Amino acid sequence: MNKFIQWNFLGLVVVGFLLAGCHQNSASKATHYLPLPTVTITKPRIENKDVYTSFHGVSRYLQSVHFSAQSTGVVSNVLIQPGDEIKKGQALIVVKPVEISALEKTGTISQQMLNSRDTVFSNQTVLVNQVLVQEGDYIQPGNLLASAFKKNSLSALVYVPFRQVSLIAKNKNCTVEIPGKGSIHSSFGKKLFFADSTTQTQPFVVKLPSSLLLSAGINLRVQYKTGEIKNGLFIPRSALLSDEEETEFWVMKIDHGTTAVKVPVTIGWQGNKIVQILSGNLTQNDRIITEGAYGLPDGTKVQITK
Repeated sequence: MNKFIQWNFLGLVVVGFLLAGCHQNSASKATHYLPLPTVTITKPRIENKDVYTSFHGVSRYLQSVHFSAQSTGVVSNVLIQPGDEIKKGQALIVVKPVEISALEKTGTISQQMLNSRDTVFSNQTVLVNQVLVQEGDYIQPGNLLASAFKKNSLSALVYVPFRQVSLIAKNKNCTVEIPGKGSIHSSFGKKLFFADSTTQTQPFVVKLPSSLLLSAGINLRVQYKTGEIKNGLFIPRSALLSDEEETEFWVMKIDHGTTAVKVPVTIGWQGNKIVQILSGNLTQNDRIITEGAYGLPDGTKVQITK
């Protein structure tokens, strides 16, 4: 009986070892066939780049024109509306003299007098800003009828931080980006004799072409060249990784064929799509990960898709 128990016990032990061995083999095979993380790679590039600073600007017409009544009467025709471009010599408003209006009521007026009118003309090319009267209004000499902007006074008021005002004297050239209309080349003009103490900025005038039809008050961006980078090393912004505070930066470089290695870097100029690398022992021949590097441990084997 004791031998029977011993043989059963030994049999159970052997079966247990066999089952454990099968489980380990299955686990090792499953681990071996786990898919590797897939990544996309690129190489750093050596480039020369102009460095620009952006300033906020607003479109303004620096000169305005006012049209006033020269006689007493009633407005009979308004020939303009806000936004119209008016040429020199063009009729703006027609006024019926008060005497004609009085005679019309009595019926003692000739056809020639009935057709008598005082017309206000523009003496220059302007853009109508406001029309302050309508047909039937009674007006007197000096009453304001309309206001307009001088078309050739279109400019951008550019607000430059006080600490950067000294830069403008070194290079006045700039580029003005206009929403929906592209960019134009211009230059900084005079500095205005007032400043914004709240934003700590100094306004400058940047001339815009008179052929440009632009409303006043449009937000603009003015690009100003502040320096140059010669033979700089640049990587795509998507390849740059950082901690939550963005005090430490690194990239994942492919080493030994398919191993992702963490490489700490320091950065310089930053653009919307690329970033300058100042140090980190990277060269233009290195392969760095642009997609798939987030959360990837140092030393991970990867599969390269590009």
